[in-house]
Amino acid sequence: MGSFYGADVAELRALAKLVDSSGQQLDGAMATLSGCLAQTPWHGPDGAEFTSLWNSTLKGSLHRASGGLMHAAAALRTNADQQETTSTDGDGPGGSGSTSDHPRGGGVGDKPGDPDPHDGMGEYRDIDGPIPLDEEALDPTNMAQGQVGDCWFLAAAGAVAGSDPEWIREHMWQNPDGTWTVKFYKDGEPNYIQVEPTVPVKSVKDADGHDNWLSIYEKAAAEYFGGNYDDIDGGWPNDAFEAITGNKSTDLGESNLNEISEHLADGPVSVTTENDDTLWWFDDEIDDDGIVPNHAYMVDAVENHVNPDTGKTEQMIHVLNPWGPNGGNLTGEDGDHRYGDVWLTEQEYKDNFTNAYTGSTK
Repeated sequence: MGSFYGADVAELRALAKLVDSSGQQLDGAMATLSGCLAQTPWHGPDGAEFTSLWNSTLKGSLHRASGGLMHAAAALRTNADQQETTSTDGDGPGGSGSTSDHPRGGGVGDKPGDPDPHDGMGEYRDIDGPIPLDEEALDPTNMAQGQVGDCWFLAAAGAVAGSDPEWIREHMWQNPDGTWTVKFYKDGEPNYIQVEPTVPVKSVKDADGHDNWLSIYEKAAAEYFGGNYDDIDGGWPNDAFEAITGNKSTDLGESNLNEISEHLADGPVSVTTENDDTLWWFDDEIDDDGIVPNHAYMVDAVENHVNPDTGKTEQMIHVLNPWGPNGGNLTGEDGDHRYGDVWLTEQEYKDNFTNAYTGSTK
């Protein structure tokens, strides 16, 4: 009796579906537990200790376990595809079926197409090396916006990375076939966007001009929000926060530094210099010409800071521009200067910014 090498393709796919479903259930349980903990009135040192343990360790462990199951499911699908191809090429039993149970694909089977680039982004090319996800790579100053007007998305994504870098690590991964999957949310439910490891020449980069995690996130966002980079050319940070985190975002209006500080303690915050999309890009009524009109910024901190204009310590807000490098310092051909990062008093903030938006990864 001869030996048989291989596996039943249908059973592999069924196992992949079960493993994937288990990962999604674990992810859902984590979200449910987070919500229950947030709503449970538990005061005192025991409550504070458990909440700290949950946020620092337990929640991340569940996320990683969920991601591991989804990785395993992707590997099973890859093996099923390879087995099916081998069996078919050898005139053996073959079969057909779905190559992925993830929306938009899970890293196997047919690769997704590339979203059409925005004007000026250039042609697609392979990503220039590995994508690091360490602290330096996820630092919100380590970005340089490309040739698409998605500051609203980059400011939200960068703010999330600055507030909770582990969230980014848990929500993007490279698949066995080289593609990347980014886990977004639609109406609070997971939505997996798979993209090829290619990006337009003038997509978002890191501060040194290299492809980075945002290059992949930006491409996935173009798919998520419509299928083309034009679909992310303009938007609002609250939509980005909800797509990235799955949690409700709030438009605080102009707000004030105390309120922004309170929200910043709980999660990422982005601010914008204009919320009237009927105005031309340079028609914003900003007070300081170092601030970019009709633009979104990340909030890095609200704290007591030495005002460089007066030498006195007072409450100020630190905002970061996603233009880059290192936050966006830019001197134009006409000598005009745009701040990459700037500390502002409350009045200076109100003179230049019109809306603050909250996000949450809890």
